[in-house]
Amino acid sequence: MRKSKQEILTELNGSFNSLISVSSAVDDTIYNVSKNNRWTPAENIAHLVNATRMTSLVFTLPKFIPVLLYGKPNRTSHGFTKVVDNYQKKLEGGAVASGLYVPKKTNYAKVELNEKLKHEGDKLLIALDKKWEDEQLDNYQISHPILGLLTVRELAYFTIYHNGHHLETIKKNYLN
Repeated sequence: MRKSKQEILTELNGSFNSLISVSSAVDDTIYNVSKNNRWTPAENIAHLVNATRMTSLVFTLPKFIPVLLYGKPNRTSHGFTKVVDNYQKKLEGGAVASGLYVPKKTNYAKVELNEKLKHEGDKLLIALDKKWEDEQLDNYQISHPILGLLTVRELAYFTIYHNGHHLETIKKNYLN
């Protein structure tokens, strides 16, 4: 089912708020500690800061740039479930974050990291709200490092899911 721009904005906003709330709830003594050789809560949030920064860039670019780089979509946007299924299949096939999406191994300051995520999330939400009409979300595409070409609507769906994926990871491994 197709989500409207307003539904996307609402879900994105909720996902960022939930991430910041859960990140804030993690005990400071384990915020930068890995369990089961997985990313720390801080690394999960740092990854999302980088991913959100790149996604907000897509939403702020002049619309002719994605057209020049990737052309116009030759299909209709997939629904939320299809985007999630495609991503999960890629993960099952061994896809992992790479390049600038891999967080640095360092001690992160929780408050500063949460403020960065809030800032990047707000930039994304404002750009989507102010620069895009609902129907335009299906008429432009961008390249995703794991999923390939996605319409802008699909990129928004992915961001909602991706935020939730990392939220659940932090909750499962670091909150009792």
